[in-house]
Amino acid sequence: MRIAALIACLIIVALPLRADDVADFLKAVAGDDRPTVHTMLARDPSLANAHRPNGNGAVTIALFINQGEGFLDPAKNEVLQAILAHKPALDVFETAAVGTPAELEAMLTDAGAVTKRTPFGWTMLHMAAFGGNAANTELLLKKGSAIESRAASKFRNTPLQTALLAGQYATAKILLDHGADALVRQSKGSTPMHEAALLGRMDLVQLLLDHGAEINSVSDNGQTPLAEALRGKHEELATWMKTKGAVVGVQPDDEVLKK
Repeated sequence: MRIAALIACLIIVALPLRADDVADFLKAVAGDDRPTVHTMLARDPSLANAHRPNGNGAVTIALFINQGEGFLDPAKNEVLQAILAHKPALDVFETAAVGTPAELEAMLTDAGAVTKRTPFGWTMLHMAAFGGNAANTELLLKKGSAIESRAASKFRNTPLQTALLAGQYATAKILLDHGADALVRQSKGSTPMHEAALLGRMDLVQLLLDHGAEINSVSDNGQTPLAEALRGKHEELATWMKTKGAVVGVQPDDEVLKK
């Protein structure tokens, strides 16, 4: 009976993932549905290797969980950590975000590897910066990754800007210390300072100021970083920014409005 049970178990493990299970699992991952993710992984650990038809896997989807309050730090992302606990096979971009330098270097098998992009247009450096992976960010810069590479997406953001999307101080500092442009503008004129202010992060705002950013950089719609801090309801940061000369916005004739 024991042998028969073992054989049955092996057959179950060998079976390919059911499409419905994959879809349900990845939906739970994207929705940060922690109970469902834990339950489904307990029932079928192989779901940690589930992928969408476009190639994005569970790890990538978990990295980009956003419930309207910003992206999660990978170290505090419960869904991501639950998936990683099952040791899924990581692609090179996921490795850049959450792997070790040794693991990543082993995957960089040719000189052009660092120029490869995800299905959504990010380089490995974008991923490492976003994931807060300081060691891999340093490795990729050493390997020649373009520090000002623009994402092949509608946002056209640089690795510095993806670091700030997730509030990653360590990788943002590394990029700035290596010469990343603190004044860079992505689509619609948003600057790194706008991102830092919207997050309510005084440490990031100060970091950017220390590297030449402008407290009153203006986006295409006339919004300043202070306006973003207020939009995010970060009153303490807004008050502090005003002591640095921050203002809310500009009129069409470019006259600064001091509010």
